[in-house]
Amino acid sequence: MTDVNQPATAGIAGLVQAPLGRRAMMRRMAALPVASAVTGSGIVGFATSAAAATGMDSRLRAENLRFAISGGRILDGYFTWPRGKADLDVIVVLHGENGLDGAAEETARRYASSGYFAVAPDLGKNFAGLDRESQIAEMVKLAPKLKRLPSGNNNVRIVSAA
Repeated sequence: MTDVNQPATAGIAGLVQAPLGRRAMMRRMAALPVASAVTGSGIVGFATSAAAATGMDSRLRAENLRFAISGGRILDGYFTWPRGKADLDVIVVLHGENGLDGAAEETARRYASSGYFAVAPDLGKNFAGLDRESQIAEMVKLAPKLKRLPSGNNNVRIVSAA
């Protein structure tokens, strides 16, 4: 797992690949705007390229992350939330049959624009080998553990992007 104290060039790959616990995610959320101002184009280019690719509102943060749930369980997915907001309800956006796609990410961004911390988990990656019904059942079991998300307020709801 990388740390925010690493040089920007060494930490960029780790931002999207290393599993994050709650404290690490909070440190990164706080450190990225500061690091962008200090390091210049290294992290700024990373952050703005993701925004440009998604057509995202500049009032939102959106990233593909790996979040450490508990007991070594990692949740891969698309996480988005309003910048500078806290005490947010968490919305889990379940994608359609085609996997985590632009439609699921757009649904998550719409919820984030409305003031929610939205997570669109990649069910196929997180629950490989299971059929769709079983993937959804496993996500429903894990959803309460998302109460620990930074900026969350212990309320978790599940919606469908389809």
